[in-house]
Amino acid sequence: MPYVNVKSNRFRLAAIVGIGVIAATIGLSGCGTPTAGAAAVVGDQRISEATLNSEVQSVLSLQGLPATDSSNELITSTLNQMITTILVDELASREKIEVTQGEIDDLRLQYIAQAGGVEAFESQISQQGIAIDDVDSIIRLNIQVSQLGDVLSPNTEPDAKSAAVFLALTELSSEIGTEVSPRFGTWDPENLTVGPSANSLSEPQSVDLGSE
Repeated sequence: MPYVNVKSNRFRLAAIVGIGVIAATIGLSGCGTPTAGAAAVVGDQRISEATLNSEVQSVLSLQGLPATDSSNELITSTLNQMITTILVDELASREKIEVTQGEIDDLRLQYIAQAGGVEAFESQISQQGIAIDDVDSIIRLNIQVSQLGDVLSPNTEPDAKSAAVFLALTELSSEIGTEVSPRFGTWDPENLTVGPSANSLSEPQSVDLGSE
């Protein structure tokens, strides 16, 4: 699953150990409670708690940590990444942006060259808790965001492109409806950020994700 960092009110491209990744203020939650068993619902797409749990466990496994080491921060960031991917995919579809496998392969080769070879590349992404099988998804997301910036704010500086993509995603999130189960946090619609649940304690507790 593409990794998305929660930063300031800008949608930027960042780099983590040689891999271009999205850095965005995208969060999840909403009014009401999504369908039972769902961690989040974005438009007509549903992310089950079982799917979220599987993603969290994959990250822990890649980091060499036991399954019991999940935390609110990890769970929230993982869910955030899943939601962001759905929103970017939907926006790219509306703007008729299509990413080819050839484009993904070309950018992957650039990342491998920057890392100093395939082995170094795979080692670096594994240290970040990113599965090899997820790299193409990360690359695809980066290409989508780059092309969205060109479409939404052509002939402008990178910051203007980033701001245009961020604004379009906030509007899209509100338009199609973005909800998370209250147990995973609260939704700030203006900043698109995930905050703690209204009834949470000052010291966050790990969330025991259940299955569907």
